[in-house]
Amino acid sequence: MPSLRKRILKSGTIVWDIRYSAEGKQRSFHVGETDRRTAEKIFHKFCNNLAEGKIEGTGNSPVPETHGPILSDLAEQTRIYAESNKSPKTLEREQQALKRLIHILGDIPISEISPTKIEEYKAIRLREAAPPTINIEIRVLNTALNQAIELGWLKEFSCSRLKQIRLPEAEPPEWLNEEQIARLLATADDKFRAFMLFLIHTGCRRNEALGVTWDDVDLNKRQIVIRGQVGKMGKRRTIPINNTLCAVMMVWPTSKVGRLFPGYTPNQISMKFRRWVRQIELPDGISVHSLRATFACQLIARGIDIYTVSKLLGHSSVKVTEKHYLALSPDHVQDAVNRLDFGKD
Repeated sequence: MPSLRKRILKSGTIVWDIRYSAEGKQRSFHVGETDRRTAEKIFHKFCNNLAEGKIEGTGNSPVPETHGPILSDLAEQTRIYAESNKSPKTLEREQQALKRLIHILGDIPISEISPTKIEEYKAIRLREAAPPTINIEIRVLNTALNQAIELGWLKEFSCSRLKQIRLPEAEPPEWLNEEQIARLLATADDKFRAFMLFLIHTGCRRNEALGVTWDDVDLNKRQIVIRGQVGKMGKRRTIPINNTLCAVMMVWPTSKVGRLFPGYTPNQISMKFRRWVRQIELPDGISVHSLRATFACQLIARGIDIYTVSKLLGHSSVKVTEKHYLALSPDHVQDAVNRLDFGKD
């Protein structure tokens, strides 16, 4: 006798399954996320189709049968793994990505996921999202499918890596020279000036800086800890405090309790920065992130090796640093090649 089963995922989402027997085997039809009344209507229709032999082997079933784990099962397993091994931000990002996949593809069996299905997904998703966002979602799915293989949910996967959208080579980030830095710091707003100085001297990301508290700062040891809850991808790192920043932090414009930059939100600080950049007539491409690029490129221009710079930035690989932050000025490049003097008389 078929039965309607309600499942409550740990995320709080309610989904429905129909359990039934066919050809001597226990099978499952996934109804999906809906209300009880709709689930019951689907259940009654399913029972009628089953009684009339329209479910198994007739080829004219109005509702397809599912086999094995489905996408919502994969999302739940991904969540369980992420809770123990990844940051809350990463967990949330993965769940949002898988939720979008389910919304567009349906809560299909994971065995039905194929390169063709993903190409359909890309075409639909491109109507509402940028390619880099879609690529993140595909990477999340690739990782989740690898977990499914480890769990034995998939015996094999014909395409080990679902293809992402090919992106044009990104332009290197804008960074500031010393004259531009001086103009940027010539503000009467001490708190805002301290924020910009902090980014230029630490290479922190905007959200990392906004998340730093005074408990993370040790002026005696001259170091700042970027905790996993604050750092990108949940990575913890330590950044040294140089003499200039230490002097600024000794006379900080706000109370040395709680966050270093209380009252600032990500959007607020970005808008404030853009207004200031326009006011002092710096190039349009300069953004808050340019201060991180300035930290990296100025270090490289001063002869600091890229491996050290990569560690200070908290990159997963030096290749990331090479790709995004090796945008040196023409003068620096010219000086470098001028040092070659083979065959000089």
